[in-house]
Order: sequence, then C-alpha cells, then structure tokens
Amino acid sequence: MTYEEFYYSIDCKFPYHDSESWKLIIDKSLDIGGDAPFLVLHEICRVPTSEKLTRDNHLKIYEYWKTVISHPIQELIEPVVYSYINKDELSDDSALEIMELLKPYRNSFNALTIILFSCEDIKDKVDDMYEQIVAEWKNN
Repeated sequence: MTYEEFYYSIDCKFPYHDSESWKLIIDKSLDIGGDAPFLVLHEICRVPTSEKLTRDNHLKIYEYWKTVISHPIQELIEPVVYSYINKDELSDDSALEIMELLKPYRNSFNALTIILFSCEDIKDKVDDMYEQIVAEWKNN
C-alpha cells in the first residue's frame, strides 16, 4: 500500500470505536513509514464533530499510538495532542514555539498541520509560520 492509498483509506474514516481496527491502522502506518504515523495522529487528534468520543477512549487511542511509534518529535508535539484530547486550544504563542522546534524535522507535514489547527490563530501568525515552514521544506 502506498502512502497515498493509505491516506485515502483513513481520511475521515478513522474507526474511533473499533480498537482492533485502529490498532491495525496505527501498526500499518509504521510499515508505510515517513510521515504516515503522523497522518494517523492527525486523524486521532482531529475527531470529526459527528463522532462522539469520550476523553478516556481518546486517550486510549493516543496512548497506543504513543507506545507503538518511536520518533524524535513525539515528545515535542505531545502538548498539542493533549490540547485536542482535553478539548482545549493552545495559545498562538505556544503553537508558534512548537512549530519553531519542529522546523528542523523536514517534511513532518502532518505534525505541522496538527499544530496549525491547535489554536485560534487570531492574527494569522500561526498560518503564516506554517506557510513559511512548508515553503522552506519544499525548497530544500
């Protein structure tokens, strides 16, 4: 399965209420590699409003993801993940700080997107930094 096929197989179709299925998806993301585990994390974080997911179940999915995935940026974006699980928003300044720390990890597009949507971004500063980092990654 290619990254693109994997993307379309889970995009807006994540099985939040089927632990066997979401475990298989998380495990599969490791086989695909690259940014795929963070594609899955994006789905875990940004639960559609049509889905009803308790905090405990949300935590359970993330905790499994966290135990299976081993990546240097895990710890860096963990506050972002917890902001989603706790239904809080990060401050724009916190999001900007985390983006700055993520910048050296080229092509971590899904992790960057998770951060982008974690705050209100009142003055579009977070979106501006997102665009700047994406441009840098694509040009280097």
